[in-house]
Amino acid sequence: MPNFLKPALLIICLISAQLVQAQKIKYKDLFPMLEAKSYDTAIPMLKTYLSDSKNADDANANLQMALYYEQLVGNYHLVEDSTAIMESADSALVYLLKAQVLVDDKELRKNDDYYQAYYRRDLRSGEFGIKLSDVQLDIENKIKAMKSIVDHAGQIYASLFAMNRDYTFCYDAYTGFVKKHETEAKFYLMSQQEQLETLQKMMDYTLDIREKFNDLRTIVSLTGVKGYSPELEFRRIREFGTDGMEEIDFFANDVRAWDYGAWAELAYSKIERDVLPMKEGLVAFDKKLKAEYESMDGLATVKFEELTLEIDPKLLKEMKELEDEPLPETLFEIQIKLNTYDFITKPMQNPRIEDMEDVDYQVTITDSLLSIIDNIEANAKTLVEPFITEGTNKYPALVEGEYGGDFGLIKLRQKMEGFVDKSRSKWEEKNEEALKRSQWAVSTDGADSIYLVTNSDGEAPRYLSDYYSIATHRDDSANIFVIGLEMKGSESKGFFAKVNKSRTIEWKNTFSLSKFKVDKTNLLVFGEFFKSQEGSVSAYVFSLAESGQNNMIAVSYDMAGKNNWINPINAPKKPVSIKMNDIVKETIIYFVTEEELETYAGSDSPYVVIDRLGNVR
Repeated sequence: MPNFLKPALLIICLISAQLVQAQKIKYKDLFPMLEAKSYDTAIPMLKTYLSDSKNADDANANLQMALYYEQLVGNYHLVEDSTAIMESADSALVYLLKAQVLVDDKELRKNDDYYQAYYRRDLRSGEFGIKLSDVQLDIENKIKAMKSIVDHAGQIYASLFAMNRDYTFCYDAYTGFVKKHETEAKFYLMSQQEQLETLQKMMDYTLDIREKFNDLRTIVSLTGVKGYSPELEFRRIREFGTDGMEEIDFFANDVRAWDYGAWAELAYSKIERDVLPMKEGLVAFDKKLKAEYESMDGLATVKFEELTLEIDPKLLKEMKELEDEPLPETLFEIQIKLNTYDFITKPMQNPRIEDMEDVDYQVTITDSLLSIIDNIEANAKTLVEPFITEGTNKYPALVEGEYGGDFGLIKLRQKMEGFVDKSRSKWEEKNEEALKRSQWAVSTDGADSIYLVTNSDGEAPRYLSDYYSIATHRDDSANIFVIGLEMKGSESKGFFAKVNKSRTIEWKNTFSLSKFKVDKTNLLVFGEFFKSQEGSVSAYVFSLAESGQNNMIAVSYDMAGKNNWINPINAPKKPVSIKMNDIVKETIIYFVTEEELETYAGSDSPYVVIDRLGNVR
């Protein structure tokens, strides 16, 4: 036999075998198995039976095949077995539609044994029987049910797939943020347009999921399939990096999902409403500081009160709410200190910087400049990795636009290091010189000098000068008045002097200490200036060498150095306070506190009064 005939012969044999088998199957023998739902045995035989063209239009056989597929549909899970349930519903629908046409009165009269499931009593006539309308109605209902499954099962699966896909996007985006950023605040600071777009998608997708899930529950109810009633609960993300880290399967029956949309909405609002405007404000503030710096390079003078001496409190507060050590704070501190330094050191802006005669100012200003230099140094030292790279990522518009990026910050640090080294050396020298000058008063002829550091300021050296300062007083014009002891000669004398702001002695007068006892070895002497009449300056000297007898002297001079009065006083102890009665122009020196005065019962006078003429009582 030729080889090309062998396949054809095989097909013919198979068809013949099926026809023979079909001829052997009798439906009346098959029906009891179908009725008993012995489908494992009956369905293969039923399929063979219907494959015979002679049996293809058997009404009950088609109906039974439809019932079989309907049962499969009922046993399948709407989601887990979505493909199978759709295939079975579709097959059931094919056989139901065919049975709907084939089942008629003739079929019921001829094969009523096959339709006993529809045997019931007629409510109107009371007679028992099988009605075509009942059979047809049942078939129609089954057709509607299968059509509903066919129409909606695919939609259900597609909706769940879309929701799962959208939720997975949100999950991946959120967990990606968490992995990249240690804190929520850091995420806010790092966020740019790309992150805002992602947050917007998370909001949109979460909203879509809510809407789709509501539609899904309606669709599920339309299918009539039991065993699947989906519920969705959204949980709020309250702790960044802890909440929202578990994956969720939307194909499960009950879904407890994380509300990424609500979190994204809050984050988006925070970034758009607070962070981005803050970053714009930082750039504007930086430009303002640099404009002030540049304005001092010209010939125009700048008022000190017009300088910005601190970071905008609102900007600083907003930065500190997001991180403890923001890079812009460091950059602004450097620029503010540079501006202040520039103003102080430029004679055009600050003529007093060249006034070497104002010794107090030179001490104060050089101290201030050294403090400014220290501040710049401390801030410049922080401009290293990873601080500058992280700062650039957080504030790209400021760092890239105003400083030239990471490399620009490194150059700034190096520039400040050079500035600090050069400036500190210069101003330390000037400060040391001014400090030394501030400690000494010298007469115009250079013959006399007074060491102005008093024993109350520390351990004042005894033999640095012929004049031992006990107390000093500064007036509003930077003049210094000093009272003390003259240490030269055998006679004990006190001195009272006026020293101007250049530390030149304008006048110095000595006064006799009379019987005032002084231990020049231990120098247990104290003094204090006190308020006196206008145009005069007054002070006292008190000694511990002799208690109660000529141990205190009060003196008063006018501004030209003329003595107003000198009064020895017997003081029971060192004064605790001195007050002046401005009405009667009398000075009261108290040796006890006001509280002690109320119950004082001692033999010594608790206070003395010096009237306007200097008389003591």
